[in-house]
Amino acid sequence: MAMHRRAFIQAGAALTSGSLLAGLASAEAPGQRRLSTFGLQLSTVTQMMLADFAGTLERVAQVGYQQVEFSARGFLGRSASEVQALLTQYGLEAPVGRVSVRLPEGFYQLPRDEAMRVYQQHAGLDRFLDNVRYSLDAALALDQSALVLPALMRDRFTTLDQVKANIELINQAGDLCGAQGVQFGYHNHDWELAELDGVVPYDLMLEQTDPDKVTYQLDAYWITRGGGDLEDYLTRYAGRFSSCHMKDIDDEGDFADVGFGLIDFPRFTALAVAQGARHFFVERDNPPEPLQSIVRSYGYLSQMKF
Repeated sequence: MAMHRRAFIQAGAALTSGSLLAGLASAEAPGQRRLSTFGLQLSTVTQMMLADFAGTLERVAQVGYQQVEFSARGFLGRSASEVQALLTQYGLEAPVGRVSVRLPEGFYQLPRDEAMRVYQQHAGLDRFLDNVRYSLDAALALDQSALVLPALMRDRFTTLDQVKANIELINQAGDLCGAQGVQFGYHNHDWELAELDGVVPYDLMLEQTDPDKVTYQLDAYWITRGGGDLEDYLTRYAGRFSSCHMKDIDDEGDFADVGFGLIDFPRFTALAVAQGARHFFVERDNPPEPLQSIVRSYGYLSQMKF
């Protein structure tokens, strides 16, 4: 098994020892514990990041977050060393990486239409492993335990043959990352839960990827939106989810700030920690008021008992 440089803890071992819980939560009895560490997925504040990269990281830290997870846009043209310096300056960590696209120099100065064309050209599946290698360099520079793919798009889940090809790609990425002591991860949406010939693609992915090299980032909103059962996944596939996105859903199926929707986050958190989750990130897609959203979500999670 590939071991991370910071003594990567196997999920199975975490289930039988108190070390994982001690690092994530206070030591009170079940129902009285609090998450001591959780982060923010920076896609929640994309427009703020584009306007003021460093200032947004500083503001996130001021709200109280101790960790961040960069979006699929990566470091927006900045080097890993520049980013690490900013994280250190503001007392933040970025323990989980994100697969991003290797873009040509000057990309961020291109007109919007040309930038979209260039991005699509460089984001295709024919460049998938190249983009994994590119992102792995940054993950190693920031000493990250996992490198997570935000998604394979909906059009890659129309036939079982496509799903099997996806699984092969994910296992290849797992081999590539595993050789460097990093797990490759996959973040779900709802389309992986739509049955194909009686098979749930997400289940097949969990069952046919190498658990030593491939981990999963469970997004609470998208599992719920897709008709899945969070408790079922966290128990049936215990040990496979090393990180989670804390994303809430309202009664119309839209996004909500964490703790202001329908998901039972105390129950979700207890199950996620028990099966081996080590990192939790607040996320809300396209919030109307990004700063208000991250403040409200932080306020809820910092007081939540599980």
